[in-house]
Amino acid sequence: MDGETREALRRRSSALFGNRYMAEVVVAVVDLTSATGDTPITVRMVASRTGLTDSLVRPIVKRLVDAGLLEPQPQERLRGAYFHEVRRDDGLWDMLVNTCRLLHSAIPLSGH
Repeated sequence: MDGETREALRRRSSALFGNRYMAEVVVAVVDLTSATGDTPITVRMVASRTGLTDSLVRPIVKRLVDAGLLEPQPQERLRGAYFHEVRRDDGLWDMLVNTCRLLHSAIPLSGH
């Protein structure tokens, strides 16, 4: 994705979700869970996938947890990474994913 397209995606993400990176993070979570057979993901995994910093990804993951779309998993170690699993039981996750994928495929808006 070129810089202009990425910036257009981030503007739309900000307008729709109040966060410039939400759409990128949601698509990264989907891609990661699809590639790993729904294995729980970490903030670091998403950050690596998107090229964003952990500090940008963490609040988005928290928002997804607060909305009931990601579910924290029990930690195996006291200081280990927090793993999160996608909750698909009510259809909300799929609606969010579809919206974010549409944002990714849309043509950039010019002049905005």
